Amino acid sequence: MTARGAGRERNRRGAFFESVILVVSFLPVLFLNSQCQPLVVSDDGAARAETMTEVRAVWLDRSSLASRSEIRSTVEQLAAANFNLVLVNVWSRGYPLWPSRVFESEVGLPVDPGYVGRDPLAEVIEESSRVGLFVMPWFEYGFIGGYSGYFPGAGGRGPIFDRHPEWLARTRSGASGFTAPGGSFYWMVHTRPDVQEFLLSLVEEVARNYQVVGIQFDRARYPQLDCGYDDYSISLYRQENSGNGPPDNPADPVWMRWRAAGLNRFISLLHQRVKSVSGRLLVSNAPIVYPYSYVNFVQEYPAWVVAGAVDFVVPQVYRRDSQQFEAELGRQIAQIEQGASVPSLVGLVPGIDSTNPTVEELVRMVGEVRRRNLPGVAIWYYRSLLDKGALAVLRASVFSQPAALPWGIGVPRPLNRAAPSLPRPDGRRVQRVP
Repeated sequence: MTARGAGRERNRRGAFFESVILVVSFLPVLFLNSQCQPLVVSDDGAARAETMTEVRAVWLDRSSLASRSEIRSTVEQLAAANFNLVLVNVWSRGYPLWPSRVFESEVGLPVDPGYVGRDPLAEVIEESSRVGLFVMPWFEYGFIGGYSGYFPGAGGRGPIFDRHPEWLARTRSGASGFTAPGGSFYWMVHTRPDVQEFLLSLVEEVARNYQVVGIQFDRARYPQLDCGYDDYSISLYRQENSGNGPPDNPADPVWMRWRAAGLNRFISLLHQRVKSVSGRLLVSNAPIVYPYSYVNFVQEYPAWVVAGAVDFVVPQVYRRDSQQFEAELGRQIAQIEQGASVPSLVGLVPGIDSTNPTVEELVRMVGEVRRRNLPGVAIWYYRSLLDKGALAVLRASVFSQPAALPWGIGVPRPLNRAAPSLPRPDGRRVQRVP
């Protein structure tokens, strides 16, 4: 063995013993939070472990889609850690992460320029089905149509706005750029029917043409209260408010309620559109915690739950420690229960942040979700879990046994290359891209 090879071997052994020490140090936590598989006695008298049913979702951001081999390695590690659902980014920085005929018909490009010649969504589905993971496409950017820091098009705001400058959402001053890391985000007008149809068509294209369990649509909100002052929204507000324009105060209660109601209607349309493809497809969203979400972004997710417009919701209960997490989770449960005539938490899957808590606190948070008999968790995000060495700890503790997804979801199927083409409002049909 060469000196370099011997060094690598010592590093591997060191990493192994560090992982053993880390897991052993968590034994009290693991004992308290592990959920044992109950034994059932079958007709032949043999005792067998009953399969646990629980959502164990994790988000994959675009950084994990750099290559097919990286996708393969990622899903293999997640499957080994007994996760069962991958929430994979498919709408990011104003581009689709699959070859989209809908997008191409608008801007002349079928896919994100960083993925030309590839279909990252298909790759994730194929690799995930091989190891038994389900996939739910995650439209991360929602109403965001462009980012100044990434292939922003001729106008510097995103190619969709080169084609449709009238789609730009605006503040009272007429500004269209909203602060983002490394640049500005440009949001599409939330109230425009053509904007909504564009987004719904993207969602339907994925739902029809890929073997997925459902769709998660994110950022169904405003970027800030000072937004919604575009010409179309102003005109629509006047039509519905006796000729009066929107108040100059973006926090005016009537103005906030009007914008929130419009978002609520869009979420209902999204639910209907996905269900028109298949009633078995699930519709999800990952909102900000309420009422902070409403006060700052006019996002009212408890209304979506009560209206049945989402099959499961993943509020971002992102807290640094388990005590703060427990308190905030309790507040979210109360918000849902007080608005429902028949309180039901079967669709509440709390989102857990893995970037700030210690691994020990992360394990405790999963345990708290189980203590409340909620259907599972979604963890933000894979790269952080990998960097913190959390996958091995989860596998040795709260995820020690495999779990099936709830809601009657069966075995993941391979990508259906023969899926039907997508009907378009203009009468044309969008053909699948091989």
